[in-house]
Order: sequence, then structure tokens, then C-alpha cells
Amino acid sequence: MSSDPRASGPEDTQREHEQRALRGVRHLVDTLDGMEKVDQRKQKRLFAMIVVGALIGVAILAGAVMFVSNKDSSSPTFVVPTPVKK
Repeated sequence: MSSDPRASGPEDTQREHEQRALRGVRHLVDTLDGMEKVDQRKQKRLFAMIVVGALIGVAILAGAVMFVSNKDSSSPTFVVPTPVKK
């Protein structure tokens, strides 16, 4: 244990650099966490839009099938064979 002020100078400087580096790393981690939360929200929104689009597509397809099947059954088509002459 020395009372020389120069002995603590380099240690204080090194400690200061370490703390600055740790603050920088913490800032990067916070930034990445924020970006990850934004990405998660975007992914959830995209998934919801895809699901809604798929449901709309299924509804349109079901409506078209029902329209075509009701149209065919409401006016039946009769095929009358013509007699063949010999």
C-alpha cells in the first residue's frame, strides 16, 4: 500500500475504460432487445394478416362452391336420347 498518487492513476484509468466498455455493451444489449421486441411485434402482425387472408380466401372459395352447386341443383339438366335410325 503506497501513498504514491501515480500508482492509482493507471488503475483508475483502466477501471474507467472497463466501466465505459461495460456501459457500451449494456447499451448494445438494450438496443438489440428493443429491436427483438419490434421484430416480434412485426412477426405477430404478419402472422395475423396471413391468417385473416387465408380465412377470407377459404370463405370466398366456399361461397363459390356453394353458388355453383346450388346453381346446378336448382335447374336440372335433362339429356333426352334421340332415337337412332337404322
